[in-house]
Amino acid sequence: MNLSEMETDALNELFNIGLHRAAASLSDLTGQRVDVDLPRLWVCSMEELKDRLLEVVTGDLATVHQFFGGPMAGDAVLLLEYEKAVMLADLMTGGEVALGGRLDQSAREVITEIGNVVLSSCLGAFGNVLRVAVSFSVPRIHIESLDGMMRSVVIDSDQGVPYALVAATRFGLSELEISGYLIVVIGVKSLELVSQALTERLGA
Repeated sequence: MNLSEMETDALNELFNIGLHRAAASLSDLTGQRVDVDLPRLWVCSMEELKDRLLEVVTGDLATVHQFFGGPMAGDAVLLLEYEKAVMLADLMTGGEVALGGRLDQSAREVITEIGNVVLSSCLGAFGNVLRVAVSFSVPRIHIESLDGMMRSVVIDSDQGVPYALVAATRFGLSELEISGYLIVVIGVKSLELVSQALTERLGA
């Protein structure tokens, strides 16, 4: 399934809205300015997702998964390379966690909360444009390989063939930028719902 250029632009706007909301929430949470940018976005099959990620991430990953349900249902993932997750947790807390360059329990809780804020903000933006309620599960963090992440992504089989909406993003704070990926995996039924809502929005 392919989205038109206008639909892709509208989808990009949705992610931007969600990420700006997330940045404001993270700034309030930490008491320091946090910027979350969206450099690029793509829609692809799960096979293509793995190939693309192999080009940009290496080693262990820190991933935060949040399942969501309703008319639009699937699995949302915030993906960070392990070392970047350590750096992000350290910066967010002023060096209070991630001691010794490791994601200790406290650091994992920080990354989980960051994931919760980012994923909920973006999924909420989707819910607003689709005019549907989106329910969220409790986010969970994993330290895993890319293969492990691909295996751990789950969607309802009733949703049909899965697709990934991928937003490459950057967390900016303390004059540093840390790259990451926001991945929303939905079935073709949900993607068709998104496409229809975007078409109606563009025609309004």
